[in-house]
Amino acid sequence: MKKLMTITVILVLGLLAGCNLHHLAKSKTQAYERWYHTRAEMLCAVASEHFKSGQLDKARIKTLEALTLNDQYTEGRLLLGKIYIEQGKYKRAIDELTVLVGAMPESHEVLYLLGVAQERSGLLEEALVSYRRSQALDGSDMSAVKAATEVLVAQGQLRQAQLYIESYISIAGDDQGVYEIAGRLAMMSGDYEKAVARYQYACDLDSENQGYLASLARAQFFARKYHEVVETLNELSESEEHSSTAWVFTMLGDSYMATGRLRNARNAYYRATELAPSDSGAWSNLAKSALAVRDLPRTIQAAKQAMELDSQSTDAALLLGFALLQTGHIPQSLSLLRRAIAMHPNSPELHCVLGRAHRAGGNQTEAMRCYAQALRIDPDNALAMELLNGGSMK
Repeated sequence: MKKLMTITVILVLGLLAGCNLHHLAKSKTQAYERWYHTRAEMLCAVASEHFKSGQLDKARIKTLEALTLNDQYTEGRLLLGKIYIEQGKYKRAIDELTVLVGAMPESHEVLYLLGVAQERSGLLEEALVSYRRSQALDGSDMSAVKAATEVLVAQGQLRQAQLYIESYISIAGDDQGVYEIAGRLAMMSGDYEKAVARYQYACDLDSENQGYLASLARAQFFARKYHEVVETLNELSESEEHSSTAWVFTMLGDSYMATGRLRNARNAYYRATELAPSDSGAWSNLAKSALAVRDLPRTIQAAKQAMELDSQSTDAALLLGFALLQTGHIPQSLSLLRRAIAMHPNSPELHCVLGRAHRAGGNQTEAMRCYAQALRIDPDNALAMELLNGGSMK
């Protein structure tokens, strides 16, 4: 009996010892896992700093080291996906992020990044699905909405893109990017009034953004809000970024012309020629505005410069020919206009001015022939009709 009890005690002690060993082994495994996870976190923290500073190769190496310690570390895989996107390795990014979608199905960020990788690799339909799924998970983040809109534009679905972005305007809040995209799409579709409203709101949200202000000016110009264009462009022309930009002063000149402020227009066009001295159109604009204020010497000078830069310019030939005529240089005007018509025989305006030059030189028959030719080219040309009926061209 005593021997049996001894055996029983030994067995119990053995079982207890086995349990302790199992517990110790399990504890040891958990300790290793915690160490690996902590080490992976530390490596990813270093990788993240490399990523932020643009050292993508170093960031990738550290992230891969972290994942060898813990291949289930989702933050590491998310960072690796971002790195691959920035490196242009979109296929690898898609692979990483697709796995993550399965592990983190409720993460709108993962779906958004997957959409980015898909879009950049040309998988537009797949990107659109990912962006829309991302937006559905977080309705407050407009990033996916803006991205999905851009994909629709890339697919040539302009109307659908416009309807899509406009459907989120009411909840866009202070996300000026939504209004910028809405304004851009309105411009593309020819809805200039809406474009003005959207760009104006974007400017109100970010008054320092010169790009928004420039877009607002263009929208106002196409909407024929010329007084507003002048105000916007004058503000824009004072900025360091646009004070030396020729198009600003060209559009400003056009707007001044449209509102009858001819001398202001001439000054604006003159500034454009200073900024773009090799642009024939800028010199033609200056000649046009100078002629409008009867500054004939400057008209001739600017038109000649335009023709030196572009001998094929119809506008420059018209302006120079007419200015020469107005200053009594009839032979020079006739010679110039004949050469211009040889290059542009289907310009009714050139025929009209040539006819006026013939008339000033006393050749009424040739003048009538020129007016008739202009009407043959353009039967509805009011100027040719007036001249043919004995009118005078001022």
